[in-house]
Amino acid sequence: MADSGYTQILIYALNYADRMLEEVPYLRYSAERSLGFLWSLRDPDERAVVVTSEPVDPYTLEYHFRDVFGFDDRMIESVRDRLTLLTPGTRRPRPLDDLVLGDDGLVATLRDAVGKTARADIVHFMASEALDELARRIGAGLDEGHASLAARWGSKAGSKEILLRAGVPVPGGGAEALRGEAEVAAAIRRLAGGPDRPRHVLVKVSASTWAASVGNVLIDCEKYARTGDLLGSAEVLRMSADEFHRELAGEGVIVEEFLEDVTSSPSGQGYVTADGTVQVLACHDQVLSGGQYWGCRYPAEERWRPALMDAVARTGEVLASLGHRGSFGVDFVIAGDRGPLAVEINLRKVGPSHVLRYAEALVGRDVGADGRLRRPDGQAMCYVHGRILDPEALGRLDPRTAVARLRAEDLLYRRDRGEGVALHVLGALKTCGFVELTALAPTFDAAERYTEAARTALLRPAEA
Repeated sequence: MADSGYTQILIYALNYADRMLEEVPYLRYSAERSLGFLWSLRDPDERAVVVTSEPVDPYTLEYHFRDVFGFDDRMIESVRDRLTLLTPGTRRPRPLDDLVLGDDGLVATLRDAVGKTARADIVHFMASEALDELARRIGAGLDEGHASLAARWGSKAGSKEILLRAGVPVPGGGAEALRGEAEVAAAIRRLAGGPDRPRHVLVKVSASTWAASVGNVLIDCEKYARTGDLLGSAEVLRMSADEFHRELAGEGVIVEEFLEDVTSSPSGQGYVTADGTVQVLACHDQVLSGGQYWGCRYPAEERWRPALMDAVARTGEVLASLGHRGSFGVDFVIAGDRGPLAVEINLRKVGPSHVLRYAEALVGRDVGADGRLRRPDGQAMCYVHGRILDPEALGRLDPRTAVARLRAEDLLYRRDRGEGVALHVLGALKTCGFVELTALAPTFDAAERYTEAARTALLRPAEA
């Protein structure tokens, strides 16, 4: 007979377009971000199964238990009894969810794990058809919504429609998915001839599998008016012409005003519970590099935070009415005196999601209803999250060495002083020269100092 507890099956799969996985090799290790969710194992009635593309280094797990979660020896012994680590038998460069579903032995193991407790859910990064099918085969629930709904309303066209329904301010441009160059040309002419007369427009591939701005094409309006050559007028194009035309004819594109004077790019996280209640979790200022998420700062700038939280709440209400359950995020830009403007909805755990989870685990408390994270002593906290990609320097480090360097300089997060640095995705160090770090402190200045000190320590050449 099953226990009365709960099992979470953590499969942090990124079901992006193949091009995304090729361009960003460290995404293969992104499943390790799910380790932050193991903080819930402090509840003795919970079990967890973690599925990753690559085996988790034993020291990485030890680091999480002791330094991130603050578990003592007795707790660690209990947690190890309730934790299972799994890896698909094949190392093919495919999304993790596909690899799991194609591994009959792994599926059988997951089915057995589901039977050990009264309830079990797949806790995943984003919805996919593979995970919908896996949930059906093993008899588990889904933490996020189903793939069909996410594909419809998580697309660029669906996002824009929801934002307009919610009355959230957005850049110029319609929500209709355009599927031919003539339709795209007409939309560009409308925007270029409108009251704001943008110098550039974004042609956004609508499919939700394109992320990190890879599916955005930046068009010079004046050049396009002269030449009539759409892709020839692109100043930023990160896909082939064949890929673009395939997407155009498939799920289509939307055309949107490009804002030249963007000063910041905040985002908001929300969650729709099983009964349709909308929770606004947190708002961050995103750190972008080449239009791609590369980190975040928490909390978002105070003067914008109330407007951001209100926009996330209104967006969540529309999503809930459409049947969405689970995570969602709204990306914004602050542009001159027009911001904040919402530019995208993501029906998944967005970039800062695992960062927030790590921060809550380190501090020992969840974010409050006011959107602020506080230590047990009541001190409001800030954090700065970033990624380091340096194959030459980081490729020489393993997880134990990386943690030891920060420990030697007293940079790791310490509960007795309530500040310091945490590391994520340690498995990508040697193979990709990649790691993530989050610095927590009562002020941004202090968090930035921790960040720079940790970066210096990690990139320092080894002594001869």
